[in-house]
Amino acid sequence: MSEKISKGIINAYGLGELGFIIMMTLATTYYSYFLTDVAMIGAAAMGTILLVARIVDAVSVPIAGATIEKSSMKWGKYRSWVLVSPPFILLFFIMMFTNVNMSPEIKAVYLGGAYIIAHVCVNLGYTSYLSLIPVLGVDPGDRLLLASRRGQANAAGKIIFSLIAMPLVIALGAGNEAKGFFLTTILFTCMMITGFYIVANISKKYDVNLGTIAKKEKLSTTEMLSQVFTNKPLLLLMLTEITRWTSMFALYGLAAYYFKYVVNNMIMISVFFTSVNVAMLVGTTAAQFIAQRIDKRNTYLCGLSILLAGLIGTWLFADNATTFIALMTIGYFGFAFGNNLNTAMYSDAVDYGEWKTGKNARGFVMSMFSLPVKIGIAIGGAASGYGLAAIGYVANAEMTPQLVSGINMLITILPASFVVIGILSMFFYNLNSEKIKQMQLEIQQRKAIEA
Repeated sequence: MSEKISKGIINAYGLGELGFIIMMTLATTYYSYFLTDVAMIGAAAMGTILLVARIVDAVSVPIAGATIEKSSMKWGKYRSWVLVSPPFILLFFIMMFTNVNMSPEIKAVYLGGAYIIAHVCVNLGYTSYLSLIPVLGVDPGDRLLLASRRGQANAAGKIIFSLIAMPLVIALGAGNEAKGFFLTTILFTCMMITGFYIVANISKKYDVNLGTIAKKEKLSTTEMLSQVFTNKPLLLLMLTEITRWTSMFALYGLAAYYFKYVVNNMIMISVFFTSVNVAMLVGTTAAQFIAQRIDKRNTYLCGLSILLAGLIGTWLFADNATTFIALMTIGYFGFAFGNNLNTAMYSDAVDYGEWKTGKNARGFVMSMFSLPVKIGIAIGGAASGYGLAAIGYVANAEMTPQLVSGINMLITILPASFVVIGILSMFFYNLNSEKIKQMQLEIQQRKAIEA
């Protein structure tokens, strides 16, 4: 039960995250821009499309988690979905970035529908990918290494994306943005499917005969839901994560407009994303050492405070692209603290739930990891769209000083407002390392008595 796995398996596991995050970042960063400036859908309509599609996406997360927990396919409980989902993800992601020749109304339904189906498939595949961590790493040290490698691959993937995404769109499109996005999407989805199949291959001998285990510890739907709604630390963590991700996706969704209309240089967006993603890689590493001194919750709060300071500082002092990028880089150094700590804090919430209810719902609770991201994408995208409509934005129209000022405010104050809510929420989160150790001890004692 304590057999350790090789470094090769740990490193290969990270490849699944690397290809996946490059593909996903294309959607979270450029899809609103694709809808307005490539598909020529109005800003308010874009906000509505993304709001509806992303709400459905978010609702599908717990359904996906429950489906995976109750499923039992022949290739393994979790590995099966890592094998089955990628071809469907590839197909519908490509459809998302296809500018079809239809009326605006039908096109909106087509693109919104492709988004929904693509992301439902993502939820099944990615939740299963995350759930392989305790399957591959029975040893606690291996689990930590697998989770860390996932976080590092996430940050590295975003850096790679920052360097190559827009240059690829421009180069492959050769003056045709629709063609550039279409071909870039094909390339990125192929990277995703390659990474997931590598993970499926290395997990082949580990994810076996789990159907029998699952039956012994099977939870009803009501019991799974109660693990969420009676778990105060989990709910507070999810609320804080929702606001943190919303702030990022609102800013990322507005970045293309900022560099196109305020800076007048779209290629600078690659410099921006490269800079902030390098800062997040450094921040992810730094958070590990800071948390050893001041615990996870306080480190998380520290990171949110740095992010808020960066956003407010950008609003007050950034009067050119260089200052904008520098101040945002500082802010996203702090943002990355949460990227390092959130998986561990969700694991703490699993222990709290088992301590409180006597039931272990690790798979279902860990599926909640994706829910704040999905909700953040939905709220951030809708807020960006409605915000652009409120300031009178029209695609490719001549910019006025009022519109430039409006975009500057949207890209800083809008995400900052969500960060403030997150900071307030985290103040009520009261789990720390000592409490977790005590709960784990009590859980072990209960199991010993039952045995």
